[in-house]
Amino acid sequence: MIPGKPKPLIIVTADKDAEYAIQELVRRPAALGIRPIDFDCFRHPRRDNGVLNEVHDFLRPFLQWEYALVILDREGCGHEDEPRDVLEKAVEDRLSANGWPGRSRVVVLDPELEAWIWDGSYQVNRILNWPGGAESLKRWIGEQGFVGGGEFKPARPKEALDSALRHRGIRHSSALFRDLAKEFKFENCRDRAFQRLVSTLRGWFPETHGETSA
Repeated sequence: MIPGKPKPLIIVTADKDAEYAIQELVRRPAALGIRPIDFDCFRHPRRDNGVLNEVHDFLRPFLQWEYALVILDREGCGHEDEPRDVLEKAVEDRLSANGWPGRSRVVVLDPELEAWIWDGSYQVNRILNWPGGAESLKRWIGEQGFVGGGEFKPARPKEALDSALRHRGIRHSSALFRDLAKEFKFENCRDRAFQRLVSTLRGWFPETHGETSA
C-alpha cells in the first residue's frame, strides 16, 4: 500500500459493510456535528482478527495523518469472550506504543455492525421496504424469536437482518449499509459503540464557529 497525501483522518475497518457505512456517515458532517473533513478509509485484509492484532502495523505508513479511527466487530475477532472496552483499550495501547499516542480511537462493535441498525426506531425498515413500517418489523422480529422479554434489539443482529432480507427477497450487499448510512438518524441510535464513534469525531473535529448541526 502506497499512502497518498496526509489527511486529517484515516479510518480502518474490518469489512466492506463497515467501510461503506462509515464512509457515508463521515460524509455527513452537519448531521454528525463536526466540520467537513478529508479522510482515507481502508479495509484490513485479515478482517476483524487482523484489525485487533495487527492494525498498529497496518497504520505504520500513515503516521503523518492527524488521527486514526479503527472499527472492528467483537464477533469474529477471536476474543469474543472479552468485553468491548477491554478490546478497545488493548488495541489503543498498541497504537499508542507505535506512533499514535493521544490521536487514535478504537470502536468495537458489539457484537457486530448490524447492532446499529436495530437500535432506536428500527430505521432498517426503510431499506427493507417493510410493509407496515417500523412497528410491523418489530413485531415480526419478535415473532421470529430474535427478541424477547421486553427487549427491542436482537441479540444476534446479523442473523436477524439476514432473516428479514430473505423474507423480503433482498440480497445482502454492502450497498444496503451505504444507503442506510446516507439517511441514518443519529439521535435515534443509543448503541454505545455508535455513541463512542460520534463523540470521538466531535472531539477531534468540532464544528467551526457559526456552524449548526442538521
